Amino acid sequence: MKKARRAFVSGSGLALAGVAAGAITGLTSSSVRATTQPNLRIASFGWEVTNLNDNGADVYFQVRNGMTLTSVNIDAAFMITSAPGSASGFAEVLCRAAVSHGVPKFVPGDPGAAFVSPESPNFGRVEIYNPNNLNVVNDGSILQDIFYNVILKTWVPDNGTSSSTSRHFSSSPALALNAEDYLVFHMNHGGVPGDAEMQVVLEYTLD
Repeated sequence: MKKARRAFVSGSGLALAGVAAGAITGLTSSSVRATTQPNLRIASFGWEVTNLNDNGADVYFQVRNGMTLTSVNIDAAFMITSAPGSASGFAEVLCRAAVSHGVPKFVPGDPGAAFVSPESPNFGRVEIYNPNNLNVVNDGSILQDIFYNVILKTWVPDNGTSSSTSRHFSSSPALALNAEDYLVFHMNHGGVPGDAEMQVVLEYTLD
């Protein structure tokens, strides 16, 4: 994976807003359910990029009320949309989600559409011990406010069979969000071109 694509450099109601790079289909819905916790609410949305090819895109939306994000469930999937031809290869999609305190900023000129994420003040720089001179690519620092960080990676044979991949993610972050914060969701790609989709369910309580 290209180092430029891996680096989320810095930068934070529910209304779906901007996108970057690629053809994107938005799939949105929301609901509130009656439970034994009257203040517990559920909202969901989905998005898809149909022509990932060493590029990426983001979606983001504003938090309109102070809340606690109690649960996050995300399904992400990738598939090729045509056979790769005579040569096999890999395909991967980096999926991330974060809180942005203000309107998100994005890395200018980056085809992967990385959003800016601040370094955490609570950790030191990432150090590498590499006595075998391996090819190591990594984020140079611990990034603050990213609550979802998943890689989809698959080998794509010449005929394209058995090359799709998917992941389910579930977390209970108890994450405090302020009004006018933003949630940012990101996908970027390397390798054999294809289609990626992310479906997100958020449970939260209002302050």
